[in-house]
Amino acid sequence: MPGWREAGQGRPLLLLHGWSVNGEAFDGQRALALGGFRVIAPDHAGHGLSRHRAGGTIAALAQDVAGLVAHLALTDVVVVGWSMGAMVAWTLLRDHPDLPLAAVGSIDMTPRLVTDAGWPHGLHGHYDIAHAVQMAACIRADWPRLAPSVALGLWAVGRRPDSAAMQRIAHMAQQCDPATLAALWEDMARQDFRAALQAATLPLFHLYGEASRLYAPAVGAAIRALQPAAGFGVVAGAGHSPHMEQPQAFNAALLALIGQARSGQHAVSPQP
Repeated sequence: MPGWREAGQGRPLLLLHGWSVNGEAFDGQRALALGGFRVIAPDHAGHGLSRHRAGGTIAALAQDVAGLVAHLALTDVVVVGWSMGAMVAWTLLRDHPDLPLAAVGSIDMTPRLVTDAGWPHGLHGHYDIAHAVQMAACIRADWPRLAPSVALGLWAVGRRPDSAAMQRIAHMAQQCDPATLAALWEDMARQDFRAALQAATLPLFHLYGEASRLYAPAVGAAIRALQPAAGFGVVAGAGHSPHMEQPQAFNAALLALIGQARSGQHAVSPQP
């Protein structure tokens, strides 16, 4: 069973963190416990509380999350994944149809990391398997040296986190297993969730940072085209990690999207 953090009682809100950090990345969302949610943030295998847990594939991470849902006897679950966590959430949607999910959300992510002529909406707008293999080799060779540059990519274009935020992110990165990080990076590059999103029958929603360094605004438009009924929101001035950069604005946008999903009104949410 993966380690997890939680706060509050009420409707389960399962928050799945991204690559190379851990569930502490959602500390700013603990405030949602005051709004009637049981906020649950597990640590994926190779990360934080689950650093020594085996699991170098997105499928393995999803299996862990499915086990946690069963272990906690959760029902009516809203699951929201950020970056790699979105791929885990989409795997639950596709491969675990019996889970008691109520809605599935994503934060600043593409359904396919690699690009080609038919899909220019991957990482940085130009990414292929060779890039992923090279990145994985660098992670295995010297993750501590690489980690600071990865951390800077979380923030909005033209902005840097303050020293306290950088130290917090660095601490999370230090609690990761480099071998698992490398394996997960390569596995992310193999994923393609476009068909799963097109076929989804559960309510979906997507939330993006307006100034993400990783995904251009066109990515949001492309993912909306896959499932036009999905909810959609943008956090103005935020980058790849809007929940850490602007937690209050992010929380307001997230609550609006959850409310739309619950009511069946999958409209575009206003920018905070």
